[in-house]
Amino acid sequence: MEQKQERVHYDEFAEQFVSIVTEHWSDILLIINRQSPRLSSLLRIAVPTTLKRMNGSWRIQIITRCISQRDGLQSTRDNEIVAQAIRLWAHTAAQLRLPRITVEFML
Repeated sequence: MEQKQERVHYDEFAEQFVSIVTEHWSDILLIINRQSPRLSSLLRIAVPTTLKRMNGSWRIQIITRCISQRDGLQSTRDNEIVAQAIRLWAHTAAQLRLPRITVEFML
């Protein structure tokens, strides 16, 4: 029973966190733009959709439009830039210290 309540609280937290990240996506894009204007422009119409906890880290899924292979997301580098931007934004805006974050881009 307690495990079920813990899951409900986590689900609520995940939904609220994604909602807040979505509301402040433009602020996060400004941070991303400092390191990669290319990536920032590709993610302008992207939307964070889910947060999952996996092995002590967080995986955030971001849905974006179809991008040509030439202009596409270079997953390892781009993932790290976006993850660092989310962590920096959370620390700057709310003094939150987030665990390791990975980003999964969905088309």
